[in-house]
Amino acid sequence: MLEPILRRQFSDPDRSAIQETVARAVERNPDYFISRYLSLEQSLGGRYVSADLFKETFDPYGESNESRNRYNAPVHNAAAVLASAYLRRVISVPGEQDRDTVILLTGIPGAGKTSSVLEGGALGARVRAVYEGQLSNPETAFAKVQQVLDAGLRPVIIAVHATPERALQNTLQRFRELGRGAGIGIMATIQGGLPDSLQLVRERFGDKVALRVVDRRIFHESKRLRGWQNLPLLKSEGDYEHIRQRLYQALEHHYSAGRIDEDAYRQALGCAPGPKHRELDRSASEGNEHTRHQRGRAAENREETVLEPTAAAADSLPGSPAEDASKTHRLSSEEERRKGREEWLAKFGPGSPARQEDRDQKAEPGLEHREDTMPEPGKDPSNSPGPDDDYAL
Repeated sequence: MLEPILRRQFSDPDRSAIQETVARAVERNPDYFISRYLSLEQSLGGRYVSADLFKETFDPYGESNESRNRYNAPVHNAAAVLASAYLRRVISVPGEQDRDTVILLTGIPGAGKTSSVLEGGALGARVRAVYEGQLSNPETAFAKVQQVLDAGLRPVIIAVHATPERALQNTLQRFRELGRGAGIGIMATIQGGLPDSLQLVRERFGDKVALRVVDRRIFHESKRLRGWQNLPLLKSEGDYEHIRQRLYQALEHHYSAGRIDEDAYRQALGCAPGPKHRELDRSASEGNEHTRHQRGRAAENREETVLEPTAAAADSLPGSPAEDASKTHRLSSEEERRKGREEWLAKFGPGSPARQEDRDQKAEPGLEHREDTMPEPGKDPSNSPGPDDDYAL
């Protein structure tokens, strides 16, 4: 049985519609999406459980990098509920006594968690499942550990630890390549809150749960540490406020140097994606006069590149044959994506037979609605309303 999928309030109608359509489709037929999940190579045959990977089973989300950015937050809660339900299913499978370990994988987004637990592209022989999720909220951590223990399995927490600056660099690269980044608010909340949360896990469960720390502060020289005596290492980067300030300064540096565009900058600040986005807080987004001057210089450099194209680039100028062909290809791709979305909405959307019984149904009572905001310290970024931010791991 699924947990309730909490709905959030979005100012853009299309984001609200996608959230509701996906949530209702998951509530109606979760097995359909689990089946699609098992077909994904990254799921490792279903042994790797991740809410972010479950998002790829939603066609409106996965159709392009732009759609991943725009619909990441709207589909998150549905994906988190699916991941939680599927984990319960995996750890209750009988006849796998040799696979007695469940890894609870956690750490700041961009730390390189997935690569840290895979050995040669595969999981260890004794691993029943890896659940990738955040444990910076004690109640969430307690529930996951207890769930594993109740199944008669051995929980092992693996915390992957990187510097905030390197984690931010990795999430910005992921945003550029895949369209899914991470906001500095949620990154600071996770890394700042994780040590204290795990300390409470230790106090409650004692030796029933093991801890492993992957120290990636020197990113390509990982150190694998065993035992709870390594927990203090997770405090090495500071508390929430200190980490968030470091992340903000690093983000400003990337932006003022012209290394990232406006879309990457906005999503890292936790702002809703364009085009219908709110204005940034100018005092926070622009910084001092020196920063504004640096941004102006970076913008001038980008304009010079446009105003003085190379010979090869001239072929792609407006009106050129290459530009006409490129435009035709873009229109064709956009048309294909539009048709794909229409087919998906026809199957699960408001006009579909599957939705007919819901046409007059009112919103479920008791659901919390909030505008997109930056996260506050201590907020749980799991299946709950939160910032318009990445919940990726």
